[in-house]
Amino acid sequence: MDTILDQKQSASRIFSILADLYKFPESDIWEDFSCHQLLDELRRYASEWYESNSLVEITDIPTSLKQMQQIYAESLGGPALPVESIYKEWTADRTCKLPFARSKGYLLGDSAFHIRFILEEFEIEIPENYRNMPDHLAILLELLAFFLLHAKGELIKQFLADHFDWLDEFALRLEELGGTQFYLQVTRFLQQMLKKLTSIYGY
Repeated sequence: MDTILDQKQSASRIFSILADLYKFPESDIWEDFSCHQLLDELRRYASEWYESNSLVEITDIPTSLKQMQQIYAESLGGPALPVESIYKEWTADRTCKLPFARSKGYLLGDSAFHIRFILEEFEIEIPENYRNMPDHLAILLELLAFFLLHAKGELIKQFLADHFDWLDEFALRLEELGGTQFYLQVTRFLQQMLKKLTSIYGY
């Protein structure tokens, strides 16, 4: 890539596309996805970061919108919900006396309130279907894409450190589900991209 700006624009587009893939698949996303436009664009930008033959392959591809929605419902819609709070202790506040305070598996934990604060600071509205899970992976990736274009390096570095350290556990849940590997492959691809980005920002 020619410039740092080109690099940031490329990375921002990668994470924007990935954010769309973690949302419930609607007809507009399917239209771009079914003709391989999204995956081709994703690979094209990612090949600027890696040799093509070293990229994680996304091969287990849904063949219809209905199938994609079913796969989503059976994985990301429940058993492997891509929401940060679920994979971390509900709160790090040691004064909190709620019985589940040190437990995992609950929505609206510390990370959710941190993301809600960030969104409010940047005057970004939380979509209605994410009200109770502002730390959904789709939102995190959209924020990362935004920061890459508009924030300083230190903020990007801190955001990477704070909000993506749960993906190994998330990927393990997807792996344990078996069946269609599409979302697992997408997640492995995401982890590959995040690893490169964190190496650039020194985290």
